[in-house]
This record gives sequence, structure tokens and C-alpha cells, in this order.
Amino acid sequence: MDFQISDELNMIVDVVREFRERELMPLEHHFLLQGRFTVEERNELDEKAKAAQLWALDVPEELGGQGMGELAMCLILEELFKHPAMYIFGGSPEPVLYHCAGEQRERYLMPVIRGERRSCYAFTEPDAGSDMAGMRTVATRDGDDWMLNGTKTFISKVDRADFVIVFAVTDPESSRDGVSVFLVDIGTPGFDVSRQIPTMGDDWDPVELTFSDCRVPAANMVGAPGDGWKLAGQQLLHGRLKIAAYQLGIAQRCIDIAVDWSQNRFTWGKPIAARQAVQFMLADSKVELEAARLLVYRAAWKADQGQEHAQDDYIAKLYATEMSSRVTDRALQILGGIGYATETPVQSFYRQARLWRIGHGTSEIMRWMIARDMLGKAARD
Repeated sequence: MDFQISDELNMIVDVVREFRERELMPLEHHFLLQGRFTVEERNELDEKAKAAQLWALDVPEELGGQGMGELAMCLILEELFKHPAMYIFGGSPEPVLYHCAGEQRERYLMPVIRGERRSCYAFTEPDAGSDMAGMRTVATRDGDDWMLNGTKTFISKVDRADFVIVFAVTDPESSRDGVSVFLVDIGTPGFDVSRQIPTMGDDWDPVELTFSDCRVPAANMVGAPGDGWKLAGQQLLHGRLKIAAYQLGIAQRCIDIAVDWSQNRFTWGKPIAARQAVQFMLADSKVELEAARLLVYRAAWKADQGQEHAQDDYIAKLYATEMSSRVTDRALQILGGIGYATETPVQSFYRQARLWRIGHGTSEIMRWMIARDMLGKAARD
């Protein structure tokens, strides 16, 4: 493999860095004290992103986007996630929506690209995360409609969404071809946000969704009955590489903060940068970050070259998320008590990093997927 970051990509990163420094950094102290941005504050940031032409970045040009590849998106996300708010430029549909056909495209796909509508997706259930075989939400055919019944949990971004991408069982007898995908508008009778789930993270309070005889038109099914497994694979793979890229920004910012603190914090007449314990923590963090960066960039580069990259994504997601947990922990230790204070960002990054070892497939799931690819049929017997 031979790749390098082009001048064009570096220019894009510079534009994103300017946006982060101009629009996000002045809000950081407010975010840390409040623990979140309001919907209105996020909407205002979206309008500024549109004005800066930082919208629909990875959407194909024929659909009105900018057609950026995976490496470009990883670089952009790395830069954005140096701020703890988990802010991402909009206009990029969930991968499932690219399978919309006919009227669905005009009602769901294109409005998301233009920023007129927003979506979220509902996959996880109380008894089913990465294991689709454990899914219990059922869709039963009723004339020209489907009736949804079941519960989804740990669903994000519902407060800003206009519709939800719901995975549900349509054929209980089929283990692999029994799940389908539906587009369910917010406000549909029988569809309720049953409770909010408070978490230890900033600005991430997911919700539980309940479907009770929720009637959804057959025209709102994406693809054909039984396409859910295939579409879920695309949805999850898409997110795993991006999550890996988030960790690069988180770790880099924490290292930068720890380096600055160690140079300016004095004990017994010397900066703590002179202490070998601090030096070793910083050196280990730097080495691990650079290793993760190469894994993420390689996976993204292979995707852009049209090469198979699923295994690379699993490896990048596993290593980068565990790396960021170690780096944020070391940074907090170097800062000491001030690192634990909510007015400083390291504690927020520390808690956020812990989330990414779970979301979109736990570290254990990633190890399992990697091992299955290595061992073939023997690992499945």
C-alpha cells in the first residue's frame, strides 16, 4: 500500500479546522458546563456549516453532494472530534437511505441531503444488539400496511429526527432473511418515545422507543422483504470506520492538553514534564495514536480504492477505541484534579471514549469478527 495525504485533502482539513476554531471552540466552556448543546444550538451550527459549504460532504455529486471519499471523511471527523461536542456536518444520509426508490427518494433521501429533514435509525433492542437473531420487534402484514410491535433501546438523535429507520422481523421462520427495514415518521400513531436513558456521557441521552400496532404503509419499506441483514451490514460497517476516526481527534486533543499542562505545571521547582513517569505516559500515548492513525487511514484508503476493507474497519475500530480510552485516562492522570473538573475537556473525552468501545459493536464483537475472518469455517463450527 502506498498513499499520502494530498494537498487538496490538507486544504479541506484546514477549512474544517478554521470552522472548529471559529464556531465550536468559543462554545466549549458552555458545552462542558451544560453537558450538551440544545437542538436550537445544533441547528444554528448546521446553518453555519451550510454557509461554509461544509454540507453533504460524502454524498455523490449526482445527488447534490460533494463526493468526498472515506479518507477525506476520516480526516474531517478527526479534526471535528478535537471538540467534545460530537458535532458532525450534516446532509449525509444513513447508508440505508441510498436504497430508497421512487417516491421514497423524494420524501426521505433528498430532503436529508438538503437538510430539510433528519433521520435516526433504530436497531438495538433490550435483548439484541449486534446479534440480529435476537431481534424481537415484529412487523406483520395487514393489507397494504405493516403493523409494527416491539421495543428499541439506546436510540440516538430522536429529538432532532423527522423519521426513524426501523429494523424489524418480517419472517420469524428465517434466521437470515427474516428482517426488513421501514421508514417511520415521527408522530405516527402507535410510535412513542417511552423513556429517556440517562448516561454518563455528555450530550448523549439515548431513548427507548415503543411500537404498539404502529401502522406503516408498505411503500415505506426500504428494499424488499428480508433485505434487513444486508442493509444492517452496510449501516454498521459505515459507522465503524467513522467511529475509529473520531478517536484520533479525541486522543490528539488530549495529548495536546497533557503536553501543555506538563510543560507549565511545576512541582518541587520543576515542570512535571521533567518527570520520567509523565514522559513515558506521553510517549506511549503518541506511539499508540500514530499506530491507530495508520490503521484508520489504511482502511479508508482501501475503501476509496474499491478494495475489500471490512476486516480493516474492524481492526481500526477495535484498536482506535481502546487506544483512546488509554490515552484519555493518561491525560486525566497527568492533569490530576483539574482533569477531573467538568470545566476542562479531558474528563468529557474520557467518558466519551468509553462509549465508543461499546457502540456499533463492542470490542469483543470486533475481536470475534476478526478471528472469524482469520479462522474461516473452523470458527463457525
